[in-house]
Amino acid sequence: MNWNRILYPLDVLGCNLLGRRFVGAESVEGVLQTGEKLKKRGYKVTYNLLGEHVKDEETIKMAVKTTRTLIEKMNINNYGNVSCKPTLCGLCLSKELFRDVMRELVSCAYKKGIEIEIDAENYEYIPDTFEVFSYFASNKYFIKTVRQAVQAHLVNIENLMDKYKLWDKNIRIVKGSGVYQEKESIVTKNNFLVAERYLEILRRNLKNGRVPYVATVRDGQLANEAIRLADSVDGLMILQTLYGPASSGFRNKLIREGHSVSVYIPFTDEWCKDVWKPYGLRRAKMVRQILWQRLIG
Repeated sequence: MNWNRILYPLDVLGCNLLGRRFVGAESVEGVLQTGEKLKKRGYKVTYNLLGEHVKDEETIKMAVKTTRTLIEKMNINNYGNVSCKPTLCGLCLSKELFRDVMRELVSCAYKKGIEIEIDAENYEYIPDTFEVFSYFASNKYFIKTVRQAVQAHLVNIENLMDKYKLWDKNIRIVKGSGVYQEKESIVTKNNFLVAERYLEILRRNLKNGRVPYVATVRDGQLANEAIRLADSVDGLMILQTLYGPASSGFRNKLIREGHSVSVYIPFTDEWCKDVWKPYGLRRAKMVRQILWQRLIG
């Protein structure tokens, strides 16, 4: 029985009621204001323009324009990193186009003194994404300007990190959203194995002297294990949580305890106002699953 399909109407209702609360703003100016408010409370921020799997160059150009505008309009009060989806930045069309787009955005970020965080999507795009990231991360000028998301639920993630030499680079560690339909040979659904691999990636990156971003929506146990691990090797890391109601209490607790915390803020722009809907639907499904776990827990 496919419960996700059966409960889809409930997720649509949840999206209509709650989906927009997971989106930081509907414009560059608005999301920078959201970032400024969070920074006043002690948080770091990462801005993420929503959209993915784009196959027309005009939309890609608009995404680049919005991202450049975001970076150029940042000031001391709202400075933050920028997360880029590879398939919003040309990877659906070609690796070469994606590299050209990233060259433009990475150069812009370098001048501003911020980081570009390259997101992780479907497995079919991961090798090309890692290759392009390594191209920039191996450049002595850009090594501190780019950061790559790595998904712990990928069965061969450690081999991929070996191949593309990611262990001594800036990374953002995620468990893996489960959003994309992947074969069982590609991802594991065993939560224990995912957490174990997540912490091993963290340990090896810390041992290489990096300051990784450790991302989780609201997994307090995993966050505490990551904190203990970093402390045990005298390493530094930044805990990253998601903008919206599901993570607010969790991140507030972390900041009160004195940890370095970043908030990942999705946003849209005038030309792409509706792209929040698929994202909002995913977050509605997440809220449903959280409520169900509380009910049976």
